[in-house]
Amino acid sequence: MSFETRKFRSRKEQLAFEASMAGKYQKLLKKNPFLYFGLPFCSMIVLGSYWLSTFTEVRYQRHDRRIQELNEDDLVKLASNGRKFDLKEEYYRLQGLGEQDWEPVRVPRLEGESENVW
Repeated sequence: MSFETRKFRSRKEQLAFEASMAGKYQKLLKKNPFLYFGLPFCSMIVLGSYWLSTFTEVRYQRHDRRIQELNEDDLVKLASNGRKFDLKEEYYRLQGLGEQDWEPVRVPRLEGESENVW
């Protein structure tokens, strides 16, 4: 232990400190550190997580409610707006993409920008 961590108290001050609540707690803490420090610390962590779980539960419930709220009218709109899907038609449509006439065009450079030609 270094000298800086231990505060010097006169005999009178030491007796007054040991009689105070902080002194009694420090004495008990030296005897059984887990019971007087570890257990309260762990219990606060657990109780805090249970207490905060109500806030996160409300958050996720609001998110679920917002996503799942669909009226019958919305369902009818979704069903009617969708185009008919045929697997063979999609296959042939995708096959035709390679036959389209297109050619790669270089993007025009800004004034003073290098051409990066190797």
